[in-house]
Amino acid sequence: MIEAVNNLYKLLLRNCFLFFYFTTCLFVFGQQDSATSTITLAPVILESTKLNTPRKTLSQALTIYDFGDRQRYHQQLSLQEYLRQVPGLFTLNANNYAQDLRLSIRGFGSRAAFGIRGVKLVVDGIPETTPDGQGQLDNLPLGLIQSLTVLRGPASSFYGNAAGGVIQINTLSDFEDDFVRFRTQGGSFSSSNLSATVGLKNNKTKAIFYQNLSQSDGYRDHSKYKQQVFNTRIWHDFSSKSKLSFQFNYTNSPYAYDAGGINLQSAIENRRQARPQNKSFQTFESIEHIKTGLQWEKNFGKNLSFSSYLFYAYRDFKGRLPFEFGGLVDLARDYYGGGVVVEYKPKEYHNIQFRVSFADQTDHRKRFKNIAGEAGDITLDQKELFDNKSISLLDEYRLSFGVLRAGLRFDRQQLGTNVVDRKTNLNVVNYSLGFTYTDLVDHIFFASFATSFETPTLSELSANPFGEEGFNPDLSSAQARNFELGWRYNSFFGQLETTLYFIKTKNELISYELEDFPTRTLYRNAGRTNRKGIEVQWELRKKAWHWLVAFNYGAIEFDNYQLEDKNLSGNKLPGIPQQQFFASSSYNFSNGWGIMSLNQYCGSIYSDDSNQNKISPYFLSNLKAWKSLNDFEFFAGINNLFDRKYNDNIRINAWGKRYYEPAPMRNFYFGVSFTL
Repeated sequence: MIEAVNNLYKLLLRNCFLFFYFTTCLFVFGQQDSATSTITLAPVILESTKLNTPRKTLSQALTIYDFGDRQRYHQQLSLQEYLRQVPGLFTLNANNYAQDLRLSIRGFGSRAAFGIRGVKLVVDGIPETTPDGQGQLDNLPLGLIQSLTVLRGPASSFYGNAAGGVIQINTLSDFEDDFVRFRTQGGSFSSSNLSATVGLKNNKTKAIFYQNLSQSDGYRDHSKYKQQVFNTRIWHDFSSKSKLSFQFNYTNSPYAYDAGGINLQSAIENRRQARPQNKSFQTFESIEHIKTGLQWEKNFGKNLSFSSYLFYAYRDFKGRLPFEFGGLVDLARDYYGGGVVVEYKPKEYHNIQFRVSFADQTDHRKRFKNIAGEAGDITLDQKELFDNKSISLLDEYRLSFGVLRAGLRFDRQQLGTNVVDRKTNLNVVNYSLGFTYTDLVDHIFFASFATSFETPTLSELSANPFGEEGFNPDLSSAQARNFELGWRYNSFFGQLETTLYFIKTKNELISYELEDFPTRTLYRNAGRTNRKGIEVQWELRKKAWHWLVAFNYGAIEFDNYQLEDKNLSGNKLPGIPQQQFFASSSYNFSNGWGIMSLNQYCGSIYSDDSNQNKISPYFLSNLKAWKSLNDFEFFAGINNLFDRKYNDNIRINAWGKRYYEPAPMRNFYFGVSFTL
């Protein structure tokens, strides 16, 4: 099976560019003449809850951000740049491309040694998160991001395996005329970023093609990377009531080296040094990733609509870890899925949605001895399987004074390996209930209650602390109950949203290391946790000015956690700060100049379950400026303006107190884009 998939994968790669060449030619010859190439951005349409509900009537905490033309002035280094303004969301590891961006919402996902856990990622309507719940961000077309929607808090009644929330990314889709845009960027640490974007459009069909090449030597020793991303979307309108869309993504990263975590003394001596073992074992990763998706939408009048989607993805991963036994990983992953959504509107004030979906994942994982960067004897060879089928019902009822929303979802999950005959079945039912009070015009109040679940990923299950084949038998799914209250206020002084949340979880998933396998991340359940917090976001646009403020405070603690002979109940959850503050302001001058200031405060962070080591808080300030001149746009930025010492990542419960991955000091970038 894997060999067949590999052959198909290689065939697709060899022929995809030829296919898109001919597609482009068809568009070019079918175009109407166009004298200009202006691009307009459509209003953000909320799709994250599956019902087309206005933001003000939604009974959950939500952040919607449209980047507009400012997107082109971003450094486009990682998704962190696009998420800083979201309260309750915390990111780390933006500069270690071998580990990828770490992301958590209200503490969910904080355990991740790399990538995203507990948060569902959706790109242009197609799941980016794998069926087992892990998300990688290294294949995102950052230069195309038009807007994003972040649903904070448990969302399993809508999305299944999504304990912490959902991030929906929308790439560029609305443009009036054909255009071609070239962008080049350089910066500190010998970094470069080159991209080309082509938009084509006729009466019924349009397409976007995007190619990006980025590379850097990295801030720390042994941290260079190289990556290319190709992305395309094609839309076709059969009629005003029927449309089809296609997307394709190919990512190739031949190398991304990992400098590793170091202890405090090493960070003080030389914050740019790599861990010696990471250099001697030549730790790095390489990936090839392909993803394709198809969506069809059909309206049967005003009261009935139908939509469906299919997707397939394949990922070839090779990595070297800084230890000998099992330190070289060869992973082939393929996953696919689809879904059907029927939305019925029996009355003007009543919406009902019925959804059926499925997803299947197969990981073929091999581990070898790492002999100074070369493959030795094989230590593991197993196939890991994850299958999900779900059915859900969403109901929205509009009253004269508010909106009542309810959700119910059933998930059937089956997982196992080829080395153990017995498979594990996980059947989960999740529900949600929310109400929004709308009778006060500018003042909106909402309340909701929701349950959620989070399964361990296949990678986490395969990290068996007993050194055996198969899965870790002691690892269980986490479950959560969430209650939140919120207030939205819209006036001359801007848009304000404040949310209080209370969450109880059981079987919290925690990462750790063993003395016998330092730097290899293992996982365990930690009993119960309590989460209590407040999130505030405010935004104001006045003529050429744009202000944005976000704040959150969260008391996230272990409620019942016994680790060997230690009672850790009452300790703070490691890897996340209690409080964060973000503020930005920008101004667009009439002569084409623009400037933006971004400021962030991050509170102290514990790096271990025992709360014996606390990472100091820090304040960051970034500055960017741009100038539009005819078809050219010039831009530049300064990161870490005041040259603060802080950490790009914290390795939770790392053996030998190697918690620290120092972040870059003051650094720069500059570039230019040209649009035809």
